[in-house]
Amino acid sequence: SETTYLVPANVISYNELYELSVAIRGERILAGVPRLSTFVIIKKLGSSLNVTNIHALSYPDATSFGRVVDWADDTTIAVLVQDPDAAPWSKSQVFFYGERSVTLTSLIFTFPNNQQILGSRLSRPSFARFSITSGGNMAILTGNADILIIPVASAGYTSTWIDTTARTYLFVLQPNLCIGGTYKNRSSLGPCQICPPHTRNSGTFVDGVLQCIPCSNNLSTSFCPLASLVDVDLSTVPSYSQTVAYPETGDTTDMEDLLLKNMFQLNSNPRCLVISPILWTIVVIGLCIIILLLMLVIKLLGCEKFANCRKKVKNIFQHTDIIGEGEMWVGGLATLAIVVLVSFSYWFSISFIRRYPIEEVFDPATFACDQTLINSQFSSGLELLDIPKSPEAQPIFDLLDSQIFYLTLELINTGFMCNVITTQENLSGTKHVSLPNNCTRSASKGITSITLPVPKHETTLQFNMTGPYWIGAIRLCIRGQGQTNMSINLGELDFCQFYATSDEAIGRATYIPIVFIKNINMTHALSASDQTNYSGLWTPTFTAVSLSDEAYYAEFGNYLRYMSSLTVIQITLDERPFFIKNIEEPIVRTAELIFKVLLFTSLCIELFAFTFLIINLFILPLFRSITFLWKKCRGQNVKSDDSNGSTKSSLRSKTSKKEDSIRKMKIDQLMALEADLFIFNQNYRGIHNKYSTSNPELNSSEVHHRF
Repeated sequence: SETTYLVPANVISYNELYELSVAIRGERILAGVPRLSTFVIIKKLGSSLNVTNIHALSYPDATSFGRVVDWADDTTIAVLVQDPDAAPWSKSQVFFYGERSVTLTSLIFTFPNNQQILGSRLSRPSFARFSITSGGNMAILTGNADILIIPVASAGYTSTWIDTTARTYLFVLQPNLCIGGTYKNRSSLGPCQICPPHTRNSGTFVDGVLQCIPCSNNLSTSFCPLASLVDVDLSTVPSYSQTVAYPETGDTTDMEDLLLKNMFQLNSNPRCLVISPILWTIVVIGLCIIILLLMLVIKLLGCEKFANCRKKVKNIFQHTDIIGEGEMWVGGLATLAIVVLVSFSYWFSISFIRRYPIEEVFDPATFACDQTLINSQFSSGLELLDIPKSPEAQPIFDLLDSQIFYLTLELINTGFMCNVITTQENLSGTKHVSLPNNCTRSASKGITSITLPVPKHETTLQFNMTGPYWIGAIRLCIRGQGQTNMSINLGELDFCQFYATSDEAIGRATYIPIVFIKNINMTHALSASDQTNYSGLWTPTFTAVSLSDEAYYAEFGNYLRYMSSLTVIQITLDERPFFIKNIEEPIVRTAELIFKVLLFTSLCIELFAFTFLIINLFILPLFRSITFLWKKCRGQNVKSDDSNGSTKSSLRSKTSKKEDSIRKMKIDQLMALEADLFIFNQNYRGIHNKYSTSNPELNSSEVHHRF
């Protein structure tokens, strides 16, 4: 049995300060005292009444609390609260509390709420009275004498407003299935509750949902926050950006150092060994040593059959000698090694200079052990936009300023439809203008996508979503078409940023700032006479923002998440007053490369010539000394001396042609002198025999001695 006491109609005078509302259910009495913002629970014990609980609650904005109270069921209390600004649908609300937990933040739910709204026909009414039957159905009398009937809804359903055009004062809400992302496991007058994290309800089931369905156990790709409709695969909504780290210049930026490092490098890596110039040079030197030993063996054996071949080979190598300028056939052997090393340096140089600019380099550097080698050096810095630009650079700034942005906002894991979404550009103050948009909805993926052109680069865009749904995450994308004009290239803009909070839904009011920075790349031409290329791209920067209202609900009450039917997302676009200037230029150009390679060729020849000089000055004399001492110990000093002398004359005959000529001239002079002495001796004897009378005959040897 239940009794409700109202103020009689025939009362002559009435003071609402003394108003009292009483509701009786069984042995318990509920009394509301609006003057004290209090309701009292009284229990009947036989013929006496015992006050079990007194609850005094004071809501800051409420003008009246407890004017009407009633039992919703055996354990739930309903209280009328006058709060003109609490909800957009009415000036009054009915708060529902659990009997054992009555605090400012412990409400179970309120009526109306975002799932149980009141239509515009009622024009935000104020509730005068309400009453709840023993079966749980509620009737509300408004200040305009309209009557609302809210039937109790079974599990999986909630009573919702049905628009009508009929002229009536009686409005009956009808039970409907829980919306997507919610469930209801018991009968009540209230709304459905949101699905916990890692569960979902698509809202497409024929029967009522008593419990949300578990999502996938793959936590790395599954996205099922609060109020999920579907199990979203995160790999289908990734964040991506065109922004990459600007390359850094390598440790070596001098072509000579690069040549030396790559020509004389040995590495344990098999691929590096195969293309190592010094390795192949050593192989060729080994072959040359084998040929040299073979020539020496032929000479020592004295085989006439191979003597002519040996002579021809020596002649060939002597003509290829670039170390001794054709004087040593051994130098011709060394020339082969020089040719191999220099050929590798030419191959490296030609391949290296082609690896510029870096934007046109796609393949690894197969000609070097370091496959990341490029003929580029980089520098980067910041410059103010107000600084005047050169005539060559100004066009890229003009193209960036005129590029049209297209913003796409993807609402992920949401039930918001396109017909409840509006877009606007916020102006100064509270002014705004509506913006057209292109909206698409994918029910199977639970994603609603809104795209619109951005009026200008520095502005604030607002997206308004009306309805009882929540948003699991948002992905914001900005795109823009590229453009190429001669040496000026405007990059195509395309980036997306994913926003979400783990296991929580996006709040009812979200603010996202995005700041853009102009990124200018200046690429110098490989030839100094060619034009410098300019390319530009907008680089976005994102700031971490608060996305969830969970902390607010935890402090002020979970019922508040059902109090608003408007979700607002504001996106502010701004630009920095400076730009990033990246400069790329080649390490070496063609003319410089030719000069460097010629210097390296000369260096190789000088290295081998220096090696020969060391051999002639130190190694060969040391070898001869060791040989001499060895033969001397065996009693073959004379033979060793002869052999040493013959070896010296044999080695020096080819390297000292000028000395041989001088020696020959001296021998000829001596022979001529001896001939003159002989003739003089004969003449002297004839004269002596003819004219000598008394002196004894002189010995010819003595005459020769005296002469």
